[in-house]
Amino acid sequence: MRLIWLAWKLLLVTVLAGGCSDGPSDAGPGGTFDAYPSNLCAGEKQVAAAAFCRSAFDAWAVWETQQDDDARDAAIAAARGVLGEAWNAAEARSADLDVNCADLATSASDAAAGIEQNVGSTASEINQNVDLGSANEASCGAAVLTASGTACADLLNAESRHVRSLSTDANGTTLSAERESAFAALTAAVEDEANSVCTPEGSQARLEAGLDALVDAAVLDTVVAQGLSDATYATLTPGPTEYEGRTYTPQCVQGSEYRYFARRGSVNKLLIYYQGGGACWNGLTCGIPTCRALPNDNLDEFAAEGFFDLDDDRNPFQDWNIIFVTYCTCDIHFGDASVEYTEGEAPAQHLGFHNAKVAEKWAREHFVNPEVVFVTGSSAGAYGAWFHGPLLHDVWPASQMHILADAGNGVITEEFLENEFSVWNFVPNLPEVEGVLEAITEGGGITAYTEAVANEFPDTNWAHYTAFYDGSPGGQSGFYNVMLNDGSPAGVARWWDASCEFGEIALSQSQQTSDAVPENYRYYFGSGSEHTVFRFPKVYDDTTGGVPLLVDWIDGMLASGPSGRDPAWVNVLCEDCGVLLEGDPRPDPLEAPFETRGDQTVVVCD
Repeated sequence: MRLIWLAWKLLLVTVLAGGCSDGPSDAGPGGTFDAYPSNLCAGEKQVAAAAFCRSAFDAWAVWETQQDDDARDAAIAAARGVLGEAWNAAEARSADLDVNCADLATSASDAAAGIEQNVGSTASEINQNVDLGSANEASCGAAVLTASGTACADLLNAESRHVRSLSTDANGTTLSAERESAFAALTAAVEDEANSVCTPEGSQARLEAGLDALVDAAVLDTVVAQGLSDATYATLTPGPTEYEGRTYTPQCVQGSEYRYFARRGSVNKLLIYYQGGGACWNGLTCGIPTCRALPNDNLDEFAAEGFFDLDDDRNPFQDWNIIFVTYCTCDIHFGDASVEYTEGEAPAQHLGFHNAKVAEKWAREHFVNPEVVFVTGSSAGAYGAWFHGPLLHDVWPASQMHILADAGNGVITEEFLENEFSVWNFVPNLPEVEGVLEAITEGGGITAYTEAVANEFPDTNWAHYTAFYDGSPGGQSGFYNVMLNDGSPAGVARWWDASCEFGEIALSQSQQTSDAVPENYRYYFGSGSEHTVFRFPKVYDDTTGGVPLLVDWIDGMLASGPSGRDPAWVNVLCEDCGVLLEGDPRPDPLEAPFETRGDQTVVVCD
């Protein structure tokens, strides 16, 4: 026992010092690790899990020939202690870099328990084919368990190197090669003639599947926030925040406290949703009390239908982790300015960029390497998704990205782009992508911007959704009519005056974009005048105008990627788009272009 303890003490010193060739040092196989602190922390914990997994398998391998329960349990207990020390050390190093990864992973004891359970199950399955009274068969079982421990360690160490070098292995080529090598070594050990006595046909496939499940669970325990509830949203209220060399000061337009929400799922996929709520850009528009009402602390009441109904089995996001970026700055989530519109009155805090970046920091520290990131938002939040989406590629470079703008087609006047848009101070924070700056400063607008970012990120799927005559005072035609009326809020009162022109321009812009980037951009135009769709039940049942169900279209988007686009993810244009659905906005009493056709209300444009 003294020898066992000394061996584990040496291992502890090695792991904590980073001296092992596959440990958490800054340099090692796979190159120099220059990762974000939460990625480094996750990687270090995976190294510790790798060492523990190997040790647990080794303890069982020794047990095969000796059947000494006490010795096996003592060895695993010692390894558990080493894991805990390494876990704590990783968290301390991360804290020194102002990143809290203590609530990122599960506890060391829970991680150990999960690995122990899987290792024990593997040993039990192997022993179904082993007569432990036979020295030859017991030796075979020990050899297979030892090989399994080596494979487990190699797989977790490969995952560790990957999470610490995502930008250099974004497509997972190195990770895949290292996984293949680990399984090849396991196959060679299992197929060795001396070990064939305890590895009947089919057992190797089950062994590999078991190791895959063990490693996947261990990785999930280190890259997805375990402290969050999966039953309700957590309310997060940040103060001034240091991030990427800059201090961000989150707050609402009138200077009040900012808060956003997060919720854990059961898979390593992340939905980021930017809330809508209008916009303002001068004394008149900012005099209207919009963009200022954050959801209360019970977000479940605010976001409970449509794709936020997590009890609906049709929902593709049912099991996903969620970051809900709230909106209260009137600047489409990208403002970086304090503006005094009226002398003597408090300046408007257009700091949506600050709020979004603080939420981004929290997200990258609690969802380290999602398999998939779906970035979306409605109305003003559609632009939040469209402008922050490119920036998030640096945060999660190895994730499959999807960007959906719900009711944010960028139909604006040239005068607004030239004279008003700059009030939010967009330009300094724009993604450094060729063509983006010119799109904003030289009049290309959303069409040129989308072409630039979609070409820059060809593996990412980009999409616009809107109802063809998107209306209401807070709808797209409402804001477009304000712009047509020199920024006067009075344009909102007669939003339907711009309905036909809005639909025509929105479709033309989307068609131009599709022609420019046909591979990874799609549009969906539904019937009627309802503003936004993501939060409403119609995503599951509306086929008005011959459109496919939006949920099926989204499923097709999620199934699309670099290897090809799903046939269900196509450009969608409604037939007879002017047919209003029940509850769609309309003037009261009806005015052109809204009129009655039989028992229907329709939009009829010249």
